[in-house]
Amino acid sequence: MNKINLLIISLFIAVGLANGQVDKKVAVFDPVGEVSDNLKIIIREELSNAVVNTLGFTVLERELINKVMAESQFQMTGHVDDGQIGELGKKMGANYVCYASISSVGGNYYISCKMVDVMSAKIERQNTGITQSGLDDLFTVVSTVSRAMLLQEAPTGTSSTRNRTHSKPIDLQDNSNDLIEMNIQGLNIIIMPNDITQAKTTWNEANNACLESNAYGLEDWRLPTKLEISKMYSKKINIRGMQSYWYWSSTNEKGDKYYRQAFDADKLAPAAAKAKAFVRCIHSNGTNNFTDENGLMNISIWGNEHQVMPNDLGGEFKWREAVEGCNNLSAFGNNDWYLPSIEELDILYNNKIALHMNGAWYWSSTPKKSGSTNYIYEKNFEEGKTYDTGSNAKRSVRCMRKL
Repeated sequence: MNKINLLIISLFIAVGLANGQVDKKVAVFDPVGEVSDNLKIIIREELSNAVVNTLGFTVLERELINKVMAESQFQMTGHVDDGQIGELGKKMGANYVCYASISSVGGNYYISCKMVDVMSAKIERQNTGITQSGLDDLFTVVSTVSRAMLLQEAPTGTSSTRNRTHSKPIDLQDNSNDLIEMNIQGLNIIIMPNDITQAKTTWNEANNACLESNAYGLEDWRLPTKLEISKMYSKKINIRGMQSYWYWSSTNEKGDKYYRQAFDADKLAPAAAKAKAFVRCIHSNGTNNFTDENGLMNISIWGNEHQVMPNDLGGEFKWREAVEGCNNLSAFGNNDWYLPSIEELDILYNNKIALHMNGAWYWSSTPKKSGSTNYIYEKNFEEGKTYDTGSNAKRSVRCMRKL
């Protein structure tokens, strides 16, 4: 009878182990990203603390982790191979590896916390967030993001220590991918990791969705320009989740037609605003900085450095007056100022807040037809559209120069 009871107890223990009622072992790695080593230690400990205080998980000793890392001659860098991390986790006897990645975003920090299943080398849980006060609230956001990640329900088919309900702070994003940073001909941009809507939309719906978004704690999301969306297509291997269909740009062709880029073919073509396409929003990031007390801004365009005047020329001008006003301008010790082309004006529009360009309409130096000055391209800085108009119209003027 005692043997039978012992057998029954043993079976219960075995079933309990099979059902995952034993704590899962987690190896917490150092974070990767753009912070000091001291901060990385604190961030790692904050993440470790979140794991320790979550039912069903236990954290491996730091000495074991350091020993395996040293024996494997592995260092966490900005480019992490989750498959390699999974193999290291196996050597440590871990079920999961947990780490954070930190990216600088306009004076704040974007945090992504991940939990990798060592058997499948797949990211089982992930949560992201962004600071609002730089380093001041970095640890608070890390703590919030890591706890939200740990409370996520494990995907179907993966192991789970217990049933969990999905929990996510309202101001945090929960995506399977990080924000994507890309340099497009000298201008750094951030690209959302997912389309902002699941369905295809009209141009107006697409434009409004980006302009009204405050995803990842950032404002001033926008549709990419024609140049940017075409470059995104050429680098689409680096951008996950793009649909094999058209995507809207912000660039107006004429009337109510806007350029779209096909992501299943190398084709950029205009379409009526009422047509539908997918939407991927972008955000200008990091290349622009005021360089002196005068507010002169250096901006990189197509890999070349330029300087932009801190203010518009006073008043509004006809096109010929605008060209001559910039060409004859002598300011800040320089006399090589000029009126920007329509392509350069597109980039100034993308940075209009930083440049304090508050006018409604701005001249470009680009005629509608080569050799003709009857109609000139201009840009509406309230709605982002490009038009052509007669050269006698009066518009705002912002001058720039090449460095």
